[in-house]
Amino acid sequence: MSTALLSENLATLAPIFNAVQTGVILVNSDYRIILMNSLAEEMLGKDLASIGDSQKCYELFADEDGPCDHCPRENLETACPPPKSVAFKKGDGTDVLIKVHYHSIQDSCLLTLFNVTKEVTLLRKIDLSRKELQAKNILLERSKNKTGRENEFLQQLIDSLPDALMAVDKNLNALNKNAAVAEIFPKGSGETCYELIGNDFPCDPCPAEHGFASDKELKKIHDVGGKFYTEIIAQSPKEGGGLLLFRDTTRQIGLIGQIREQQESITRQNNILSGLVNFGARMQKETEASGVVDFFLDLFLPVINSTSCAILVDDIRPGKLWLILKRGVDEEYMKWLSRGYFSRDFQTGKVDSLQDEFLPWEECTQVRLLGGDGSRVGLILFEGGYEKGENDLDLVKLFSEPMGAYLHNRLLLKKLEEKANTDALTGLYNRGYLDRVLEEEVEKFQSYSINFALVVADVNRLKMANDVYGHEAGDKLIMTVSDLLRDTVRETDIVARVGGDEFLILLTNSNAENAQAFIKRLKNHVFNEVFMDVGDNEKFPVMISLGAAGTDTHAPGDLAKEADKQMYADKEEYYKTQKRYR
Repeated sequence: MSTALLSENLATLAPIFNAVQTGVILVNSDYRIILMNSLAEEMLGKDLASIGDSQKCYELFADEDGPCDHCPRENLETACPPPKSVAFKKGDGTDVLIKVHYHSIQDSCLLTLFNVTKEVTLLRKIDLSRKELQAKNILLERSKNKTGRENEFLQQLIDSLPDALMAVDKNLNALNKNAAVAEIFPKGSGETCYELIGNDFPCDPCPAEHGFASDKELKKIHDVGGKFYTEIIAQSPKEGGGLLLFRDTTRQIGLIGQIREQQESITRQNNILSGLVNFGARMQKETEASGVVDFFLDLFLPVINSTSCAILVDDIRPGKLWLILKRGVDEEYMKWLSRGYFSRDFQTGKVDSLQDEFLPWEECTQVRLLGGDGSRVGLILFEGGYEKGENDLDLVKLFSEPMGAYLHNRLLLKKLEEKANTDALTGLYNRGYLDRVLEEEVEKFQSYSINFALVVADVNRLKMANDVYGHEAGDKLIMTVSDLLRDTVRETDIVARVGGDEFLILLTNSNAENAQAFIKRLKNHVFNEVFMDVGDNEKFPVMISLGAAGTDTHAPGDLAKEADKQMYADKEEYYKTQKRYR
């Protein structure tokens, strides 16, 4: 379009330029500014009337007397020059950064202005050396009454913009689209704006569902093929219609997402640190271990994003639980879980974790609670597969390690307290302690059907040792029997001295057959041909009489009586071959 033709149509073009959603300046071949829309005037703080008709573009932007070095206007006929960034100081002293795009339209030059000050400020704040998002917001209403040459001119303006632009009527039907629509959107040939972004129905909610004439800025973000486009909606000069600009804001949204993730991560870490500090204080102040474990669950479950958890803590006696706490697990599951904990393989250390058949959840994480010496003091189980990475394991350890150390220290204190339950001569448990343990085993038998057995052992010829060789020899005989019994039983078993020459042995997780096999081993191997020195090269035989009973054949309350009965029968068999002493 010639300069003369442009001059004739300036009055017609001015309203169209003012409808464009960004600054636009039209410069003729003499560098004279012949048209500037209202957004350009607002952006630069100057209007065309104030700068005068003779104002040249280089005077406006660079305050120069002649064309700028490497002026893009000089290269318009051979190539589309790259955009140029200009730092501009407005009349009120405000600094703005303007990105200017140049497009040749016949013998004129169209300058498209974008204020990128905010975008550059955002990128600097997050220390990313990236280019600012191109900000162009131009949409022209195609006028059916314009001449073919004017329509061509307007279409060139629209197609020169990289953002997708669309004019729609009040029913969201497309009236005009620029070339970028087909390049950006998968369904660029859609007849409506929502078909443009790949939808079969209008967006829910649609920002323009009540019309395009709104005092508020209308925007909506769309996810199209993994990229984010912000739709900016304005009223069209055509009655009832709208102008839609789709701006690629993927990078900006990504930066905001990164900032949000960092803030959430910092907040979470602060909460974890604060929780650990409070946990340490609770361990110092709380007198009841169950209260500390309960507080631990309040802190631990949100960290691992789980609502179901169980903690089982060993007692000082192997095969017995000191604490059982649960969240989100019913009593039946806890019984089955405890049964798995009491299994022989787990108690003897052959396996470090419970078998799948005992777990209450399909996906379950097991974490061993370890004491300061590395020994197991308990087990944490919670729903979900949390142990997926090194960071996850480190986070679990932050909570489980102090919990294990605390429980280990409390168990050591319990062991010191339990010394009052031992026999002074032999160091074995006394009758009072054995009675309490038997109550626990009866409860396990009734709750989990775990059998146990009692073995009665009576020392033969203790009175003879006392009378003939003195009470020192009698004490030595008692201690020799005690040491042999202690060394023979398992960790989970209990040996107690309940009388001068009588011992009771509790065999956990055992039945009558196991108890008889135990007696057979004592007779054939442990007490076979055992003697002690009594002076003058004289030897005294160390022998015991034994009897046993198990809960698989007798009621728990009848075990001691039945085992005692068998022991006396065994003693009678012994004196059939040995001379009685008095």
